[in-house]
Amino acid sequence: MIIKQLNLDHFGKFHDREIHLEKGINIVYGANESGKSTVHSFIQCMLFGTERLRGRGAGKDIYTKYQPWDGGGSYEGRMRLTCQDQNWRLMRNFHKDDSHLTVIDETGGREIPCREDDISSLIDGMTLSNYRNSISSGQLSLQPDGQFTTGMQSYMANMAMGATDNVDVGKALNYLKEERKKAASKFSHQEYEDCVKEAENLRRELEGRMALMSQQKALERERENILERIRQLECDVDDAMKQDRQERMKAIRLIQENNDVAAMYKAKKAELREMENQTGSQKYQQHLNDVMEDYEVRQNKLEDDRSRYSELEEQNEGNGIRNLALIFPVAAVAVLVWLAGGLVGLKGIAHIAAAVLLTVLAAGFAFMLIRTSGKKKERIEQLEAEIEELESRQQAILEKYQIDDIAQLKERGQDQRSRQEVVVRLRKELENLRRRYDQLQEPLKPYIEKYGESVTLESSAGQKQKQTIQQLRKQASDLLRQSEQLNWQMEQLDEKQSSLEKLETKISELKEQKKNSEEEIKAIELSQKTIQDITARIHGSFGTQLADYISQLFSYITDGAHKKLNIDEKFQVTVDDDRQLLLPQQLSAGTVDQIYFSVRMAVSQMIFSEPMPLILDDSFALYDDERLKNTLRWLAEQKAFSQILIFTCHHREAEMLQSLNCDYHYVEL
Repeated sequence: MIIKQLNLDHFGKFHDREIHLEKGINIVYGANESGKSTVHSFIQCMLFGTERLRGRGAGKDIYTKYQPWDGGGSYEGRMRLTCQDQNWRLMRNFHKDDSHLTVIDETGGREIPCREDDISSLIDGMTLSNYRNSISSGQLSLQPDGQFTTGMQSYMANMAMGATDNVDVGKALNYLKEERKKAASKFSHQEYEDCVKEAENLRRELEGRMALMSQQKALERERENILERIRQLECDVDDAMKQDRQERMKAIRLIQENNDVAAMYKAKKAELREMENQTGSQKYQQHLNDVMEDYEVRQNKLEDDRSRYSELEEQNEGNGIRNLALIFPVAAVAVLVWLAGGLVGLKGIAHIAAAVLLTVLAAGFAFMLIRTSGKKKERIEQLEAEIEELESRQQAILEKYQIDDIAQLKERGQDQRSRQEVVVRLRKELENLRRRYDQLQEPLKPYIEKYGESVTLESSAGQKQKQTIQQLRKQASDLLRQSEQLNWQMEQLDEKQSSLEKLETKISELKEQKKNSEEEIKAIELSQKTIQDITARIHGSFGTQLADYISQLFSYITDGAHKKLNIDEKFQVTVDDDRQLLLPQQLSAGTVDQIYFSVRMAVSQMIFSEPMPLILDDSFALYDDERLKNTLRWLAEQKAFSQILIFTCHHREAEMLQSLNCDYHYVEL
């Protein structure tokens, strides 16, 4: 098998990277973190797929480690190789949602069915374990893993028996081991005794089942009582908070009203002060008010007098005319009466007496009219004098206050009255505000004492109840936990009841199974012994050959410093220095690497039927120059390997190959 071309389409740090390899030795050079290990892992992943771990290993497995760094959607690669004289192309998609392997026979131009996790159908003997323990060596990991021993045993068994099908000794032994465990588990005295003892314990435990049920019911009742109390307390808290909120709202309204009243009182007081300043002194105001009142009284009286004066004058003029009009008719009546007396026969003294009487009556009536008219005239004259006096006084008032006319006096008086009315109104309002402020103090006092002058709607009511509720809830939670524990115990007891029934059945079955079990164990043990004996005999022949090959290579690398290596049936290596047997851990780290390098080389040639590539990733870091030169010379001379890939961060390997006149293909990452 020869790897011809690697295409890292999307793998780790690489994107669309193509690497060409040649037959023989290939030096793949790169500085630290250039991607050498990535390319090495890519070869393994192309052959066997990516490993995905679970649990704690997830996130550190190969799949996660080499996901494309560019965050692209694809996660894939290609490999071209030659195997069995045919050209093959492997194409893999590593993505977890679309992972698959495609194998193309480029020689025949057809696709070959192949399991994604098994390439051994294409490359004989190519399993992941064989690959890791033989032809592929990672950094400081030359020592084979735990699957190496069983793998070698299987290989030697197949070689010794000439089997056409692969025989896996390890799987066979593990299978028999598991079968023996199964057979032994079918019956044992200890198991029987344990079953009997367990059944007795179960019976005792089940005896307390009724007590647990009673205890559980008591816990449930207690918890229900606590929950009911919690519900009642929550209602109380709600009521208290509601009431407290109402009280706070009332307090807020009272405080706000108090503040509003105080602010209004202050504003009204300032307004009153300003108005009083505009109005003047109180004495001046009172005097002006008196003057205005006196003026208004005199003005009204003057107007009344003038009105009466006008009426009396009109009456007096009219009365003179009326008096004359009345006298004439009376005199005329007297004349007529006198004449009529003559006509009717009144003569003499009677006739004269009648005429005189009538005349007297007329004259009396006239006198009375004249007298009444004189009195009215006197009244008129009196009123004229009063009017004159009032006008004089009014004029004196006007002159005193330097007022031009009566209208101006009225205007000034009206202004003073308006201001005075405002002052009176303001004083009244102030008095009302003061009374309202005083009225608010008594109902506000308890709220101030309770909440302070700054009241918010945030309620602290029901704190004690809330604490009690928290305590009760904790008690309820504890009771619930205890109840759940009891439930769990009851469920366990139910299971134990079922288990008891099964145990009783099993106890009866175990006796029946004892004989069959013992016979089966004997048969299995015989099979195990047979395989072990065969393996030991095979190892006696092949193990010696393997040890000789390893010893020759190890001696060649170390320039004869160590000539003989031993390998036991478990493939544990020891070094024989003629004086004592040395374990690998007793030697230097470089020498240990050289031991296991020799083991790998021997195993690689034994496992694979055709030459395979050898992949060495910084495997010579602990080699000194002399042993490295011996190793490279040996590799250059070998025909057992179709291809050798040496991953290194040094130029030492290339320089030594040049000094040995060995051809190599150089690849720089």
